[in-house]
Amino acid sequence: MQSKNKDHEIGDLFQPLKANILETVQADHTWQANALKRLSVIQKNALEDTAVTNKMQWDNSISFMEQILRERIGLATEELDTTIGPSWTERWSGWRSRSPLELQCVAAKNELHKLLVADEVHGKKLENDELTTVRKNLQTQGVDVPYEIICKVWEKLYKLTFLNRALTSAQQCRKAFYHRNIACNAVECNDVVLFWRATRMLEITSNALRLQIMNTEAQRLEKEVKQYLEELSNDEVKKKKLITGKRVELAEELRRVRGIQDRLDMFIDELKKEQDL
Repeated sequence: MQSKNKDHEIGDLFQPLKANILETVQADHTWQANALKRLSVIQKNALEDTAVTNKMQWDNSISFMEQILRERIGLATEELDTTIGPSWTERWSGWRSRSPLELQCVAAKNELHKLLVADEVHGKKLENDELTTVRKNLQTQGVDVPYEIICKVWEKLYKLTFLNRALTSAQQCRKAFYHRNIACNAVECNDVVLFWRATRMLEITSNALRLQIMNTEAQRLEKEVKQYLEELSNDEVKKKKLITGKRVELAEELRRVRGIQDRLDMFIDELKKEQDL
């Protein structure tokens, strides 16, 4: 217990010094220009490579693509749910109800969903005639929804539908590795190749950075820290400012006491010599 307290006190003693060294080195340290150029060339070559050499790389790219798409689908679903209000379960369990605006958004969503089902390759933009048709259909149902509300719901619904279709396409591509020349045109597996290039670029970049840090940057950083400590050792003002605390005050007091004790000892020795004479 005493050992832990002692270590804690020592840590607190040098904490300002450590923080100052860290701040100074982070501000002054820069990567070698040649290393940045080499890294740029490595990344460019990795992104230009389009040949997926084995099925493991293909499957890993699809898994990476699925992970990203599922994250985006989760966010898009939350955005749409916020727009249309609580679901039936949430309303039943939480004694909640939809506002008039949320009811308009639900009606618009249901009508727009029919449009997306009828045209699976529909573009992102909702044409004016389609917008008019959707509003008229809603009016026949007794719901008058402004154009801006329809466009707002369309944006969120189209985003979610697009992401879900991209996820389905990626899952279909999992079996298409050995026929990818055909599959790329049939189920748009070019997206998988794009994610493979991104994954490969990230892997190569991380390896290059790791080697650069281990072989060069760590040594340069150590040298910079030692140089700064040497400069700091000659600056009494900074030393007093950065190394403070009760232990430092006690050490300074002991140093003064020892100095006085040494002078007293010298004085006593001189008195003895005079008595001997």
